[in-house]
Amino acid sequence: MKPIQAGDHAEIIEGALGTKGPNVGKTVRVVCLRGEHSEHGRIWKVEGDNLITEYGAVGNTVDCAQSWLRKIEPPQLDETNSTTKELDVPTH
Repeated sequence: MKPIQAGDHAEIIEGALGTKGPNVGKTVRVVCLRGEHSEHGRIWKVEGDNLITEYGAVGNTVDCAQSWLRKIEPPQLDETNSTTKELDVPTH
């Protein structure tokens, strides 16, 4: 699997409070790289619904260490999963 990059979807698996954080389990979209942290490494800005910041505010974006994110691969579309529907059209 490729490393996380902007545009990816991910699940938050950890946070500043460890695995008990308020955002653990939420699905987010990775927006951009914010920089490097001396302890946590790469920090990404992510967006999602009802995310709780480190200050307790509710919003749509937070910063997450890369190690706190588990990349979610988009489902692959193949022809076996597609549905074809025939329409009966009356002929006059």
